[in-house]
Amino acid sequence: MKRLLLLPVCLVVLAVTVKAQVDDPPPPPPPPPPPKVVLTKFVPPAKELKEFYKRNPDVASLYWKSEDDIVVVLKDKKQFVYNMQNKQEKDAFEEKYGQVVLIAPPSPPSPPPPPPKKVS
Repeated sequence: MKRLLLLPVCLVVLAVTVKAQVDDPPPPPPPPPPPKVVLTKFVPPAKELKEFYKRNPDVASLYWKSEDDIVVVLKDKKQFVYNMQNKQEKDAFEEKYGQVVLIAPPSPPSPPPPPPKKVS
């Protein structure tokens, strides 16, 4: 009698074990969409630039090369780079072109941190 009960129990345990090994785990959820990056071009204040160009008619354009460096392009295509952190260069710029109230463009936002790794 014990052998008759043992055989079906063993078959059921074997079937469950085999079935558990054959089933694939569910696929992981899709990754979240990447964050949207909004790029904006720095546009200096128009009023200050108009006044600067009015005071300096020989200047074709004025732009920031970096947070510290300002570039002056003359109409004859000559370029002059002034480091506004250097006292001598800043004084030379202000003596030649007058004072500029422009602010350097803000640095780009830092990328988002990577998602935390799941330890399994």
